[in-house]
Amino acid sequence: MIGETLRKERESQNLSVQDVEKGTSIRALYIEAIEQGEYDKLPGEVYAKGFIKNYANFLNLDGDALVRQFIVEISPTITIPEESQNPEETSKADIETKSADTKVRIPKRKEQPETSADDEEESAFDSRKYLIAAVVLLALFAGGLILHFSGGGETEIAENQPQQQQETQSVSNPENSTPAPQPAPQPPPPPPVSGVNLQATFSDDCWTQVVIDGVLAYEGMINAGQVFNWNATQNIYVVLGNAGAAQFVMNGQSIGALGGAGEVVDRNFAQ
Repeated sequence: MIGETLRKERESQNLSVQDVEKGTSIRALYIEAIEQGEYDKLPGEVYAKGFIKNYANFLNLDGDALVRQFIVEISPTITIPEESQNPEETSKADIETKSADTKVRIPKRKEQPETSADDEEESAFDSRKYLIAAVVLLALFAGGLILHFSGGGETEIAENQPQQQQETQSVSNPENSTPAPQPAPQPPPPPPVSGVNLQATFSDDCWTQVVIDGVLAYEGMINAGQVFNWNATQNIYVVLGNAGAAQFVMNGQSIGALGGAGEVVDRNFAQ
């Protein structure tokens, strides 16, 4: 087990649980829980991975290898259920029964209505009526064209000329025209404020994990005196193994520490 490996290595280096707590900023109760394999006492799987990696690196062991071993230990066993029935065992009798139940419906052809002699006579009368109406309309249209070209059109043009000259004079006279109002210039809109900027200043060693917009950006030990600046479009998720070791400023506003010394804290920063 992982806990037994870590405990034996700690004892071989003559280190106590308190020595590991001081060197890794991991609380003693979490160190004992890892050594005893009682992972349910840890804050969660993300914290457990970070604690195991930090503890192993402190003992000069391969932290990544122990984290992979931890994932194997907590992974559930997957079983594949047997098929209750082979689809090839379907009997031929069942197929024939289903085929017999299938009925094909053929639509009946619509019969054409019979045409009587009276209907044919009525249709011929309607055709003659429409032909006479068309001849009358054509004669009226031809008479209108003759009247227009013989002089009626000139009278209409002469009557419209004074009105057109009056409209032209009113447009050309600047005293009668009213200038259209010009729209007032609009100031440019202010630039939109978007995104999240987070600055962290560490005064003590602290195991830290940072997820920016759903993507892991950093995971590991940050030493005292280091300063980080992270930017995100939507949110920044931070996990601290020693919450009292860092001071935060979000979008220019000071937030301070997220917790006390040795306290495990996670916080989601969003706009």
